[in-house]
Amino acid sequence: MANVSLWDPMNSMKNDVERMFSEFIPSSMKRFWGMNPGIGEPAVDIIEKDDSIIVKASVPGVNKEDVKLEVHENVLIIKGEHKEEKEEKKEDYYRKEIQVGSFYRSVELPSDVESESAEATLKDGILEIALKKVKPTKPIKIEIK
Repeated sequence: MANVSLWDPMNSMKNDVERMFSEFIPSSMKRFWGMNPGIGEPAVDIIEKDDSIIVKASVPGVNKEDVKLEVHENVLIIKGEHKEEKEEKKEDYYRKEIQVGSFYRSVELPSDVESESAEATLKDGILEIALKKVKPTKPIKIEIK
C-alpha cells in the first residue's frame, strides 16, 4: 500500500517563505536581525537518486550526541545544540562571533521514504542522512460488480 499524506497548504507556504528569506538575506543581515545563520538553521543539500534521498547538513562543531533526527510525513527534522566546550569567566573578549545554542531545520523530502531504514553519519561537521525511497506500488485493476 502506498503512503498517502495530506497536503498542508499553510505548511507548504511557510516552507517556501522560509526558503526565500534564507536564500536572499545575506548572512551579515541575518546576524543583524537576530537570525543566526550558523546556529539557527543549518544549510542543507538534498540529493535525489533512483532509490534513495541523501540529505547533507552543515553542523560544524556539533557532537553526534547533540543532534536529533526525525522523519514525519515526508519531512526530515534536524534539531540539536551546539555547546561551548568550556566557559572562560576571566576572558575579556574583544570580539566573540562563535555562537552556541540550539538549531532546527525541517526540510520537505521530494518523495516518500522508508524512515525505518534511515542511516546517518557525522564527519568533519557534515551530517549525512541516507533515506531509502518507498518503492512505488503497481496499479491494481478493480472489477466492478
